[in-house]
Amino acid sequence: MKLSTGKIAFPIEFDTGDKDVIYFNPNDPNLYVRLNNLKDRVNEKLKNVKDFELNNEGKPENPSDIEAFEIFQKVIYDELDRAFDGNISNIIFKHCSPFAIINGEYFILQFVNEAKKEIEKEIEKSNKDFQKKMSKYLEKYKK
Repeated sequence: MKLSTGKIAFPIEFDTGDKDVIYFNPNDPNLYVRLNNLKDRVNEKLKNVKDFELNNEGKPENPSDIEAFEIFQKVIYDELDRAFDGNISNIIFKHCSPFAIINGEYFILQFVNEAKKEIEKEIEKSNKDFQKKMSKYLEKYKK
């Protein structure tokens, strides 16, 4: 038996010139659910982790906060991988931390905003393809 997961390749080009690919199914309704629950799941897992401050470079303010920062970052990686149903965090964050501030915005937010655009494009494309197939199918029965 061979089944398709519907995962699609999403090429990523970093400003370093490095290119890579992540895979996920933008038409999986559970993707929306998992993304919607991402913040709550992260907050639940971090409720017992001590608070810390990041400096302007995105690093823990106090060296004693490094362990808490590493736990926080691992939770982000794990939950992002869970949301997208694949190991994407090692690719997305291979050049910088999710909390690196790039062009005035956390890098993770840049990724989420770009991913959202790609998801919307793929859903729109899939809906058009589906409508086209349904129209052909329904035409047979209109005669």
